[in-house]
Amino acid sequence: MPLIYYQFSLTFFVECTLGPIRFTHYESRPARPEYSLTSVRDLPSASELQREIGSNSQREVSCPTNQLVQNSSTGSLFWTPDVRMPPKKRSQTSSAGEGADKRSRQSSPSQQQGTSAPSPERFWCRDCGKDATEECGDLGHTLWSQRKRRAGQAVPKLQRLQNAAASARQVVQALLDARDAVEAQLEAWRSRLRRVEETEKQLWAAAEQGGDLEAFQLEGLEQLHEAAVLLADRSTLSLQVAQAGADCKWKADLPLEAALRTAFNPLLLLLHQNGGLVRVFHPDECLDVLELSQQQEHCQLLNDVLQKPGLSKVKKLSGLHCQMQPNWSKLLLQRVAPHVEWLRVVYARREHLDVIRDMPALRYLQVLTSKVMSDDHAPELPLQLVDLTVVNVSKQHLLSVQRMPNLRKLALTWHSRPLDETFPPLPQGHRGLQWLWVGLRPLSTVLSLAEAHAATLQELRILCASEGDSEWHFKDLAEGLRQCGLVALRRVVLLRGVAPTFPNSKLPHTKDTCRKQKKSVWDKLLLVATDESVKAVEVFCGECDKFPAYPYLGNFEMFLDTEKSGSTA
Repeated sequence: MPLIYYQFSLTFFVECTLGPIRFTHYESRPARPEYSLTSVRDLPSASELQREIGSNSQREVSCPTNQLVQNSSTGSLFWTPDVRMPPKKRSQTSSAGEGADKRSRQSSPSQQQGTSAPSPERFWCRDCGKDATEECGDLGHTLWSQRKRRAGQAVPKLQRLQNAAASARQVVQALLDARDAVEAQLEAWRSRLRRVEETEKQLWAAAEQGGDLEAFQLEGLEQLHEAAVLLADRSTLSLQVAQAGADCKWKADLPLEAALRTAFNPLLLLLHQNGGLVRVFHPDECLDVLELSQQQEHCQLLNDVLQKPGLSKVKKLSGLHCQMQPNWSKLLLQRVAPHVEWLRVVYARREHLDVIRDMPALRYLQVLTSKVMSDDHAPELPLQLVDLTVVNVSKQHLLSVQRMPNLRKLALTWHSRPLDETFPPLPQGHRGLQWLWVGLRPLSTVLSLAEAHAATLQELRILCASEGDSEWHFKDLAEGLRQCGLVALRRVVLLRGVAPTFPNSKLPHTKDTCRKQKKSVWDKLLLVATDESVKAVEVFCGECDKFPAYPYLGNFEMFLDTEKSGSTA
């Protein structure tokens, strides 16, 4: 019996989250055995086929929503009878369908139910200060989600926390910096201790073996002793802190107990090392002999001063004129030599300088030496000096400056002849000058001394003319200063006073030439730092401008508040 094939097509739609999907299936297959046909009349009727197909309409379809709709043309649901898939494909389709069903079940209600507008109750109206209503939307009010509203409420507290965190970071960084500074200070003092102990061993060995004991130069030992005494003294902390740009101030006045003392000691040592501590002398420690030392005739007061019990307490001696009473002046210097720290003496002779040289506690010295003293007869000055002013400079004094490791302020004026000297780089451990006043010639000597202290020098005062052909008119001054590399320099004062070759008149100077000279110096010293910030040096004329006075002996204030005109010796 010949096989009879029938051909049919099925069209159905599946409704899923991706939208309606149309499926059309075409198939040609032999009739089932139960449909054995002898004629066309034996074909099953349409109603019978529909009943058979309808009985399979509950088969699972691999669609995320598993929803079937009727044929759009006939209104009937059609399915391919006995449609089978290979097992592998059927399992893949089933798993895909299960995953799709799972995603469908996890989808949001809006996806399952269709898109809809957000509920007004979910928003906050900033204008009304309450939950938003439909009227808020109609009126164009500013609407925030509840999440944004809560974030806005948290902003003030977040800002406070962020500011507090920034402040805490600053404090932590300050303490870290303090720790590093204290560790560096500790290592420096350990190094000093090792050097002293090593020198002690070498000195003992030299003494036992007959070595040269004069070769041991014991320099800087007084500073170590001073530091120990400073830490042992009973201290009262008086502190006042003014907030920048405000009237708010902090102040404290309290004795340093054990805990505070431990924290304060590193700062105290640092101030002592850097010269930040200014020595304040008690009235009982001060003696002024200006009028008495100028007595031409002998009087009982001169004897009374030498026999005064209070001389053992004198640490500041001023006004000593050695010219009228040279022997009495020498005896007075010998009486105060072990403990004097501050000394101002004029017309000092060789015998007076010999006493001054051996003063172990002397830190601040202003001396005008006798003009009759030659360079060969000028003894060295104490090497522990911090502040030194010398009038009638000798070559010996000039060269000894580089061997004063603690020297911060130096003034050298007046010499009858040019002092042409070259200064080597500073030795290790030298603090470096911050103030330099030079009234010497030639210019090469001035520049060499300034260059040796270029890393620390902040103020430079030079005696010079602004015009003329004299040896005091330094035509290459500006370029010479530029080549010195004065990276720390902040102020230059061009002094116009008297000079050895101009004893009765000031150096040649006019306003026009002065302006040109100042501008030239200013231009050459105008530097651009690595951070691209401009560092401008102040340039003053000692005759034309107002400028801060030179700090007096023992004072180390860089910029005085009160400006004064003219040069101050």
